[in-house]
Amino acid sequence: MTHDQQCVTDHEAHAVRITAEQLLELLQQETRLLAEGDHAALLEFLPEKEALARRLSESLRRLRYAEARPETSARDRAAWVDLKEKLRRVEALNDANGRYIADLLLVYRELLSMMVPQTYGHAAQKALPALKGCGLSTEA
Repeated sequence: MTHDQQCVTDHEAHAVRITAEQLLELLQQETRLLAEGDHAALLEFLPEKEALARRLSESLRRLRYAEARPETSARDRAAWVDLKEKLRRVEALNDANGRYIADLLLVYRELLSMMVPQTYGHAAQKALPALKGCGLSTEA
C-alpha cells in the first residue's frame, strides 16, 4: 500500500469512526426518549439519524481497509477492531430501538382497532344501523 493509499484509508477510517460515534450518541438519546415516552421528540431526531446512517454507509463503502495486510501495524489493527466493535454497538442499539418501536406501534394499532369499529368495506353495511327514511351509503 502506498503512502497516499494509506492516507486515504486513514481518512476514511476516521470519517467512519466519527460518524459511528455521532450515530451511537443519537441512538442513546433515542433510547432515552423511548423510555420517557417522548414520541414527538423522536420525530425531530429522524432526519439527523437518516443523514448519519447514510453518511456512515457511504464512508464504509469507500473504506477499503484490509485488516490482514502484512504492512498494517498492530496499532492500526487495534484501531480497526475498535471501529468494528463500535459499529456492532451501533447496529445492536439501532435494532433494539427498532424492535421497541415496532412493538409500540403494534400495541397502538391493536388499541385503535378495539376503539374504532370497522365501518368501511363490506362489514360496514352490517355495522351501521338501519335508519328509517334515510339512505346511507358507505361507498366513497
